[in-house]
Amino acid sequence: MSRLRCLFLALAALVLAGCTGLPRAELGSAALRDTSDAATGRLDSLVWDLPAGEPTTLDYQQAGDSSPYLVVSNLCDSLLRLNPDFSTSPALARSWDRPDPRTLVLHLRDGVRFWDGTTLTSADVVYSLKRQLDPNAIANSFFVNVRSIEATDLQTVTVRFTRPDELFLKELATTAGTVVQARYAEHAGKKFGTAAGGLMCSGPFELAAWKSGASIELKANSRYWDARYRAHARKVTLLFVTDTTALTQALASGAIDGAFDVPNAALPTLKGSVAGQLYLGPSLKSVQVAPLQDTGIAAEPDIRRALSLAVDRTQLADTVFRGAATPSTTVLPSAGWDPEAKGVYEKAAAALPLAHASPTTADLAQARALVAKYPHLRSGTLAVQAGNQDQVNAAAVIQQAARSLGIKLTIRQLPALQFSSMFYDPTYRRGLDFVLAETFLDIPDPLDWIPNLVLPKAMFNWAGFDDPAVTSALTKAQATLDPHERAALITGAQRRWEANTLAVPLLSLHEVTYMNKRITGATTSFAQLFSPSLALVGSR
Repeated sequence: MSRLRCLFLALAALVLAGCTGLPRAELGSAALRDTSDAATGRLDSLVWDLPAGEPTTLDYQQAGDSSPYLVVSNLCDSLLRLNPDFSTSPALARSWDRPDPRTLVLHLRDGVRFWDGTTLTSADVVYSLKRQLDPNAIANSFFVNVRSIEATDLQTVTVRFTRPDELFLKELATTAGTVVQARYAEHAGKKFGTAAGGLMCSGPFELAAWKSGASIELKANSRYWDARYRAHARKVTLLFVTDTTALTQALASGAIDGAFDVPNAALPTLKGSVAGQLYLGPSLKSVQVAPLQDTGIAAEPDIRRALSLAVDRTQLADTVFRGAATPSTTVLPSAGWDPEAKGVYEKAAAALPLAHASPTTADLAQARALVAKYPHLRSGTLAVQAGNQDQVNAAAVIQQAARSLGIKLTIRQLPALQFSSMFYDPTYRRGLDFVLAETFLDIPDPLDWIPNLVLPKAMFNWAGFDDPAVTSALTKAQATLDPHERAALITGAQRRWEANTLAVPLLSLHEVTYMNKRITGATTSFAQLFSPSLALVGSR
């Protein structure tokens, strides 16, 4: 047994509060489910916790984290629906066709009304989609090939592209395809999506109140057009509890009815709770250590590779994440592969240098040799979200791995709002070198996430990676409609970006949901984030 492995086990036993002896996987043998049993009755009220604390905005154009995504998806409809198994189906767009590879025609559903009773038309759709053309829009990368968006008539919208785009239609099942009332949004201006400005949408819930620092309240939209997603709960109160201990106690006591993205540190308590039930579902999320700067220790690929060689992913999955995760050695986890070309991605992943990485004497020797080339780069900071015990525990393990290489890694715990803002505002990244990030794809397509990490000046390319061959391959891939040809282009680029260790991939996560035994119905896969998942929750 390596010295690092012994240190890992000793550390893990110490950092996991409330455990005696060696921690063990809590959910490793549980079967993955994408839905819970269907609800059979209505609820007067439902109390649910938001996974990443209070949203900074409910403006879909600026929504970029799990909390605002979840709220917006229950208030506002998208043009397509993301189903629990990650497939897509019609929503506001009842159908669509492609008269040619560069044209998409969306046929809108009749009779859809906003909360104020006015009819949704193609003008609202055109307005909503055009807002995503703003370079500062979170979903702008999905609109890079859009040439024009026009209303053909009251119920038809035509999108034309500068080149074929395989990704665009799929993304309309996420907040990229959200539709709001144009008149309301224009009148609200900069207040749109704030506690003061509110929203006007057509979803199964209406925004009843937003009490900053306390809660967001939703009320059922009794006129909702889709009977399958008509809300079972008359009222939903969304809380912002991000402290693992406080959330665990609230769920176990019944003070909070349910939560998605339950911290793994809470599993020992909640698994044995008589008040509720845990669900494990398929996910598109992963955990990685990402560089936040293009200078210093974070910007050096050799340092990042050394860290990647030093962390024991299997033990991290079993002890810190308690079996609700699997080791991952690439920033393109298997959950993100296009299902139509899975074999191509599988073969490419198996050929990567770190394909079966688990620290050995040889790995550590190689890692230390890489670090030895940079005697001036021996200290750095690692940001985590304060109160998130999973992140704190995992960071302690990464810190120990860095120490075994002669690197002093200081852990900085950031409040939830600051931690979330750091991903989009560079001022919050000052003085920080790395972040322990839970990243996710919106849909199972590599082009949903990878361009944001590897293209020059991309949203999350903080280390300044720039490889013209990678840029060319991914650009061609998005214009390639055949899934196998597209996969070949993407995996060819993958060999190049993985050689640079753009981030330190650690784990692919499962979705962990908890519900009080009086309720059921929630989507238990990652699709909960981009669908009206709370509308399905009702009584047993």
